[in-house]
Parts: sequence; C-alpha cells; structure tokens
Amino acid sequence: MTAPIRVLHVDDDQEFASLAAASLEAEEETLAVESESDAERALQRLDGDEFDCVVSDYEMPQMSGLEFLRAVRELDDTMPVIFFTGHGSEEVASEAISAGVTDYIQKRGYEQYTLLANRIVNYVDRRRAEEERLRGYEAIERAREGISILDESGRFVYTNEAFVSLVGYDREELLGSHWERLYREEDRQQVYDEQLPAAADGGWTGQTVYQRKDGDLVLTNHSLSYTEDGELISVAQDITDDERRRKELLEAKRFESLVTAVTEYAVFMLDTDGYIVTWNEGAEDIEGYTEREALGEHVSLFYTPEDVAAGVPERLLDEALESGDVEEEGWRVRRDGQRFWAHVVVTPVFDDDGTHQGFAFVTRDMTERRARENELEAQRASLAAANRMNEVLRDILRRIVHDSSRRDIEQDVCDRLTGDGPYLFAASVDCTDDEGFDVRLASGLGADAAGYVFEHVTSRDVARRACEQGSVEVQHVDSAAVDLGHDIATAIRSVVCVPLTYRETTYSLVLLCSTTASGLTDDERSALADIGTAAGYGIHAVETEHLLQADGVVELVLETTDPDDPLVELGNGDGTARLDRLVPLDDRQYLVYVTLEGTAPTDRVAAVAPNPAVEEVTVVHDHEDEGGVVALTVTDALVSDLASRGTKVHTMEASDGRLRVMVDVSPNADVGRLLDGVRSAFPDSGLVSKRQVARPVKRTRAVAETVESRLTQRQLSALQAAYHGGYFERPRRQTAEDVAETMGISASTFHQHLRIALETVLTELFD
Repeated sequence: MTAPIRVLHVDDDQEFASLAAASLEAEEETLAVESESDAERALQRLDGDEFDCVVSDYEMPQMSGLEFLRAVRELDDTMPVIFFTGHGSEEVASEAISAGVTDYIQKRGYEQYTLLANRIVNYVDRRRAEEERLRGYEAIERAREGISILDESGRFVYTNEAFVSLVGYDREELLGSHWERLYREEDRQQVYDEQLPAAADGGWTGQTVYQRKDGDLVLTNHSLSYTEDGELISVAQDITDDERRRKELLEAKRFESLVTAVTEYAVFMLDTDGYIVTWNEGAEDIEGYTEREALGEHVSLFYTPEDVAAGVPERLLDEALESGDVEEEGWRVRRDGQRFWAHVVVTPVFDDDGTHQGFAFVTRDMTERRARENELEAQRASLAAANRMNEVLRDILRRIVHDSSRRDIEQDVCDRLTGDGPYLFAASVDCTDDEGFDVRLASGLGADAAGYVFEHVTSRDVARRACEQGSVEVQHVDSAAVDLGHDIATAIRSVVCVPLTYRETTYSLVLLCSTTASGLTDDERSALADIGTAAGYGIHAVETEHLLQADGVVELVLETTDPDDPLVELGNGDGTARLDRLVPLDDRQYLVYVTLEGTAPTDRVAAVAPNPAVEEVTVVHDHEDEGGVVALTVTDALVSDLASRGTKVHTMEASDGRLRVMVDVSPNADVGRLLDGVRSAFPDSGLVSKRQVARPVKRTRAVAETVESRLTQRQLSALQAAYHGGYFERPRRQTAEDVAETMGISASTFHQHLRIALETVLTELFD
C-alpha cells in the first residue's frame, strides 16, 4: 500500500485552505493535508515536524511567497514546494522558478485540484525514489563486491569501498577520472567494441583484467549494465586466487542479482530448465515463498493456472534465449493465492565459453501503479461521459424553452440523446395496463419498429421500477438470447429507462437502446436524471400554460374515506374541515391551512398530530367549540398528491370520515392516467364527477394590483430581484445565493420569501 503523503498547505485565507484540503484529499486518498494560515507558524511546524510537500500561496500578509520559499529551502533544500495562487503572471512564475520553487499552479477552477494532487504525488514519489536510491548506495557501500557508477562520458561518479580496495586508488583519485585509467592499453579497445555495446543492449557479463595503482593485475568477474538515466553500473569480483575464484563461481548467481538490485525488488536465478536455484529477500517479500520453499521449484509456480495451461512460462524462457532478454507484464500468484500485477525481465546467462547456464529472473510488483492508472483512466472516461451528458442537458434545456407541447419536449429529448454517443435510438413510451409499451414517438428508428424492438427486449420489471420510483434504471441485454427478427437487435447491449417526472408525476418513459453493456457512472446517471426532471418540469409548464390559456377546464371531484389520510381524520367528529390555502414546501411536502367549523381546533390537532403523514400541526386561530384555523405540514395525503400531479386544487371539504376534493385540470391532460396514479397511491379514493367548465379571464393589471396588495415588501422584493436578476431564465444568470446576496439576506430566507410570493401570484392567476 502506498505510504500516506503529508502536505502542509499555507494560505492566509483559512476558508479556502479548508476547501483546498478537502478537495485534495478527495482527489487522492493517500494525501493528508494540514492547513496553516500564518507563514511563521508554518516554518516552525516544518522545523519540528515531518512533511512530504509544501503548498503555498504567493501573496501573504506575513511574508511574501518568495521569502517563505527561501526560508523553507534553508530548512530542507529537497522539499517539494508548490505555489498554488490566484495572483499569477508569466513574470511571477518565472521569478518563482528562478527562486527554486518546484512548481507553480494558478487557482482557476476545481479541475486544478486534480492537477495539483497529481503534481504532489509525482514530486513526492520522485523525492522518495531519490531517497531510496541513496539508501541503495548505503547498501552498496557495505557490499563485498566492487561497485562503481560511471556517467555517460565514462567517468567515475561513485565507487564503494570494496572497489577502491580492489584497484588500489583512493576514492578522490577515481572520482572524475575515466575508466581507461584502470585498463591496459591492449584491453581498452575490447571494452569499446564488445563490452559497452553489450551493456547498452541489456547487459554484459564476463571477465576483466584491472591494472591496480601499484601496477599489479587483478582478474575479476565483471558485469556492466546501463540504468534508464544513462549511467553505467559496474560490478566486479576479485577472482585472482584459484580457490577464491572457485568459491566466487559458486556465488555467481548471487553477484548477478546484485547488478539489478539497485532498481529492482525481486531477483532470482533459474537453471536451463526453468527451476529456481537462487532466491533473495525481495523475491520472498513479493512471491511469499521462503528460500527453502522456492529452491528447486519450477518458475511456473508463480503463474496463474490459465497461463500455465497456455505454456506462458516456457514461452518466455524460449523467447529470452532466442532474443537475449524479454520483458512482460501480467498477473502472478503469491503463495497465499492472492494475484498481483507483475513486470518481469528474463535474461539468459552464459559462461565464458558461451554455454547457456540458466536465466536471471527479475520481478517487480506493479499492482498499485496499475490500479492507479486504471483509476485515472476510469476517471477520465467518467468525466468525458459526464461532460457529454451535461452538454446534452444544456442543449435540451435550450430546446425546451421554445417548445409549446408535451410531444415537442419528448421529441427533443429523444432526438438529442440519439444525436451522438452510444445510443442507437430512443422512444417515448407509456406503460399499458397489460404491461406492454405504447410508443408515442421515436428517434433514430421508426415508431412501429421501435415498439416492436422494445416489446421483445425491454424488461417489464425494470420499466415498472423506473416509472414507480422515478429513477433511471439500466437493463443489460444478452443479444444472443433475444429472438428478434430485426438487424438492429444484434447491436443492443443495454436499455436505459429515463422517467420524465415532475414531483410525484411520471409523464412518460424514455427508453434508450445502447451499444455498451457497462453500467452508467454516477455522473451519467445523475445527468440523465436531470434530463428527465427538466423534461418533466417542461411538460408540467406547457400543460399549466394550456390550463391558463384555455377557455375552460376539466373539473374533477374525488372522494376518499381512507382513515389514514390526515385531512379525513381532521374532519372526523361533529364539525367540518374546509381548505383555506395550499402552499408547496418541496417536491413532497405541502403546508395546508384548514378552516374548522363546529369543532374545537385543539381537540382535532391532538387527534391528528400522531399521524405519520403529518410533519407538524399547529392552531392558527382558535374559536374553541365554534371552530378556527389550523396549519398542517403533510406528505402523503390525497390533497398534496393531487397538487403534486399538476392539478389546481379548487376546494376541499371533510366531515363524518369522508373527504371530497375538487380540482381543475387542463382540457389536454390525460385524466385517465391521472386517476390511475391517484388510485395507485390511495386505493380508497374514487372519482365522483367530471365535467367541462368555463373559467373567467382576469385582466393582467388587476391581477398585478391584487398580488402587490397581498405581498409583504420583502416578498415583493424577493420576487422582483429574482426576475430582474435572471433567476427564472434557462440557463440561470444568477443562482438563489447570488440574488440573496444582493438583497443582504440568507439563501434560505430568500427561498422562503420567493416561495410565498410565487404561491400568491399563482393563486391569483389560477383561482
């Protein structure tokens, strides 16, 4: 598991620092961000505590970012320091880089936190790798073999004590000098012609004769290999003495492992048949086997059963023997059965006569890096899909503004969702009583053909769940199992069901045929849900407009005797309960003002308060036994359900355990579907009467004067500020928070004033 990365974020804006810390930790789980608003205290913390990285603002009141950077460099000249500031320019960036800052990032949006988190991880990983390399040098210093490192020009940049002792020079004499200093003149050309080219091509192993400072010759087992940075690593063992040479030959495989120990973790040797003959601690840590358990086993022990059956281990050894070395990545299996992603390098080993002796096997555990790469790729794909869906949402909103009918809105949704992306075709459907589909319109395919496909492909359970719960649902399709005489069926991998809803009402279901079988990401699902909500809101708006513009309305009278309905219960006893006013609080809750006649309000409040559908109930006016006014906040009641379905509740009266509600609906409304939905939610309800009635038309000025007289100054101001600020435009020019700030009030207070003002306007228009 990757070690946590401690980050000290220095910014005098404490609120921004807290936001930045939360955002960075959300972007990268290995980050632990601590904030400090005072630069002096930050320096004290750096002096007394251990951090992996510093993120600092450029302009701070205590000291400038450059002064703070210089102070940090005095404490730790290798600490990654990143300027993260909104006050930036090319001149500022150039000055910061010249002063030694690690990186410079401007605050320009939330996406910068992704960039900043990645930069922090990269710089800390780089620093840790350098520290690991230095620790490797310490291990090399203790090695018995003579180890040296040369730069690209062939000059020594490092030697361990064993190498100094081997060649007889002081370390200071060797550093900066060329390797030719240690060779006889007749041996140097062989190094250029054979050894260095072989080292550049994967590594060279053989024997070398060094000429010591005192002139003596030393015979060594010698290995050369290049690092990724172009440095040449030389490992030499003195085999001048025959007895010592015999012993060193027995340890040749161990010395070969040392060559790659600087950069790799698990190194072991195989014989010519692929059986393990050496083992090191890194191999034990990665593979999980002890040396006793591993020695003598075949290398296939670490491969998956599928790879063993396919002959992968043997193929790798054959390819290495043929080409000189081979690299591969794939799944390996530890001793406990756990799989990990490994990077493997296999190199054949030969003796001086060219006889094949076996293989060097180097394994690195890449599981965490691969997981991070996969996660980043998934995040990029998710972000791209979310951006695409958000663009679709914005386009649909622009179209809905100009639509004048429910059919236009549904057609726009279907057309836009099939315009690009993975959706083959779309259709707006109604679910019929026999659990079939009534295709209203389609895009990308004819309505008749779409209906035929959906009848044979779409799950009724999935579609029903989308309709009833108002949620986006996905059905995966096995196209091979679909018996459908239509060519397009072979390309269908999933069906996405998007309900077009407004509050409790689902107007229709948009079915999308997709070419991908993968599930929706959270962002895609959210965007589709927003599209369904926006379309449902648009349908509600155009039907309400039809209701306002119609010469008449359809008047429905419904009745229920459900004892669990709080308004039925309120009308029990000797009195009568009549609706005074209905105010929506959110998608489900309504505030209902009820006038009571012939009964004591306190008694009725006490009786209805325990009802689970009642959030709160209070007495507004109390005339004792003669009656009064009470206010209830209700969720699941017939009156609130009818209002949430887009009807205009005209009157309500409850008495003797019976509640009767009169509502107005548009002449274009689907009354049958409305009643089906009501009966489904309230089985004890039923239709008493239905008739077409004329509605009087009010003059606009008279409506405005009446509205202004009924609003408080604050309510009127909230309505005017929202209108002139573009709050009602699509897309909005100002959010509720923006408008509230201009009025000097909180967003919640603004919402309260605006809700009452809008209810007053709509009541005056609809009544």
